Amino acid sequence: MKTLKLALAAALLLGTVGTVGAANAAVIGFDIGNVAIGYSDGYYDSGHHWHKWARHSDALAYQHAHGDGYHEWRHDDKNHH
Repeated sequence: MKTLKLALAAALLLGTVGTVGAANAAVIGFDIGNVAIGYSDGYYDSGHHWHKWARHSDALAYQHAHGDGYHEWRHDDKNHH
């Protein structure tokens, strides 16, 4: 019985440690939800900071999901300001 209690306690402890580690893991990569306005050469995030698209596929994903917030021109194109 004592061995069963120790095994159960160890399993619970390991499960908790694993969960905490996963919850604190950093998210690295492109977050489409952070894009406020997209352009062909990059995007402004929700804090109005400029970023170049890291990958062309990110621009395409944003354009597909949020076509109304994507512009086919460069952000500094004088013909569109």
